[in-house]
Amino acid sequence: MTEIYLDVLIGLNLYITWALLDCCELLGHLRAKRGRKGLASVLGGISSLMILLPELSAFPLMVLRFLLAAVLTYTAFGSCSGKRFLRTMLLFFLVSCLFAGIMIACWLVFTPSGMAIRNGVVYFHLSALTLILSTVAASLAARGLSVLFFRGKPEKLIETVTLAVDGRETELKVFLDTGNRLFHCGMPVMVCSEKALRRLIPAELTASASDLFPMTALSGRWKRRIRMVLCETAAGKKLLTAFLPDHVRRRDNSEIRCLVALTDNSFCGGEADAAAPPELWQQNIG
Repeated sequence: MTEIYLDVLIGLNLYITWALLDCCELLGHLRAKRGRKGLASVLGGISSLMILLPELSAFPLMVLRFLLAAVLTYTAFGSCSGKRFLRTMLLFFLVSCLFAGIMIACWLVFTPSGMAIRNGVVYFHLSALTLILSTVAASLAARGLSVLFFRGKPEKLIETVTLAVDGRETELKVFLDTGNRLFHCGMPVMVCSEKALRRLIPAELTASASDLFPMTALSGRWKRRIRMVLCETAAGKKLLTAFLPDHVRRRDNSEIRCLVALTDNSFCGGEADAAAPPELWQQNIG
């Protein structure tokens, strides 16, 4: 029977979870806040204690592993659309499988004296250095796959902003579209999916993403925020309902000023919550 050291088990799996999340960021063009990623890594380390439970059958174990992938994905990357969350969760699950394969290869090469496998958790009697090197190898393999799959494709420039309205905030992923030249009275317009803003704006305003609505449906405070923005697309011209947020801040806490227009469309196949002219990112007003 293999002797398992809990401090080594948790500590190394914490480090490994961080590395796996790094791979997800690289392959999925994602960004996670360090605090959220750190918390997810701690949860990943603690989850390795499943190796101490009685052995589970295949179906309950698969359900448990998928639930764990969902928890770690949500903890690291936050809430997003259902389609994007599912894609991110599956990406994390596949990256974990890639790492497991490399770990097994390391075991075959180094032939350690002891190994324990239970409930989807593998414990090797390898030195910390060997485990770290194998994690680096998995990361390099993920980078190789990224080059293979995304070579020749135009890079999508997606940035993260925090938008605030009436003391409430939400984080948005913004696609900086080089073909986007939407401005209103000299101010850039960020076109945002109404689903991403449902918790911040009145329901009447959310409905305007698919149809215009009477201004009388809004309170006086919101009436003063509203602007009607003319948008020209290949399909023709359309009026978008837009509003002026309290502030929009980048990751470095610098502020940018723009209008936020609502749409019921998605961006970059669900990877982004909004689209904006590249000029939006060139601002620096504080």
